[in-house]
Amino acid sequence: MAHSHAKLSACANCSYSFPAEQPDEFCPRCGQQNQEVSLSLGHVTEEFLEGIFHFDSKVFRTAKLLLFKPGELTKRFLAGHRMPYVPPIRLYIFISFVFFFLLSMSIGHSSSRPSKELMQNNRLRAAADSARQSSSGPANIIVFDKYDDRIGLNGMDFRQAELISLSENPTSARIDSAIRSRKLEPTFMRRLMLRQTVRTLDMSPDEMTRKWLKNLPLLMFVLMPLFALLLKGLYRRQRQYYLSHLIFSIHFHCFVFVLFILNLGVGLFTSSDSMDLLLMLLPAVYFFLALRNNFGQSVGKTLAKVLLMMTSYGVVLFTGMVLSVLVSVLLL
Repeated sequence: MAHSHAKLSACANCSYSFPAEQPDEFCPRCGQQNQEVSLSLGHVTEEFLEGIFHFDSKVFRTAKLLLFKPGELTKRFLAGHRMPYVPPIRLYIFISFVFFFLLSMSIGHSSSRPSKELMQNNRLRAAADSARQSSSGPANIIVFDKYDDRIGLNGMDFRQAELISLSENPTSARIDSAIRSRKLEPTFMRRLMLRQTVRTLDMSPDEMTRKWLKNLPLLMFVLMPLFALLLKGLYRRQRQYYLSHLIFSIHFHCFVFVLFILNLGVGLFTSSDSMDLLLMLLPAVYFFLALRNNFGQSVGKTLAKVLLMMTSYGVVLFTGMVLSVLVSVLLL
């Protein structure tokens, strides 16, 4: 858009004085545009529209390369063509925010219906309450024998009804007493496992999943550099900087997140097995094409590195997920 604003003789931000022979569109010291301060509605609207359309053009060009030309966005960015495209970190933050937001919404959408496990826990709690209020001694035995779903915890074996009864008042004394009743020493880990298990009894699977999702963005942010490190190990002979592999990793994870966003959108209307199959195959195909585009090795070498990379990263991803679940349980 063309601008016809009056120019100032000195920068309004840093007071730099513009020489007569020097271009005065922008301040060479701080970079601020040189124009009179205008708060008219027309001026504000003009700048707003200019920013929107300029950003939209970047998004369109970035999305086109990211989705339909595997590896090309990374290749152009590393070649120095950066202005026409959304920066990698900003792109990842935006796409991951949309993905995790939609994921949390999709889980919350189904949490209004109580799970079978939660309904069973409620029935067991009611039965335990009824037995405890009964004056006859054998009633408690009948209740615990009737509901004999057992849970093993770090060498300890508990009936589900016992855990529900314990959850009503999980004091340290009761926790220790429950452990000693198994002829075991109440160590820190046994106390922790029992206490956290008791806390989860009233939680639905959706609630527990939402707890885990809080740690998932941080987990993925940690795993992306590990992905880049594995990639650098595979292509160590090409002597590229680690940052190059990190940019590749960011763009690849952005593509995977876009696939999951599309899957969540489709899942709102229908359940498709074919979409689940695509989620398994497309990332591998995309990764293969992106490696070929960026590193230019033969089909055989690239395919072997795809298999090796997917296997090694799969182990890292699984380990990270398990650790994330453990952290989520410990922080309940």
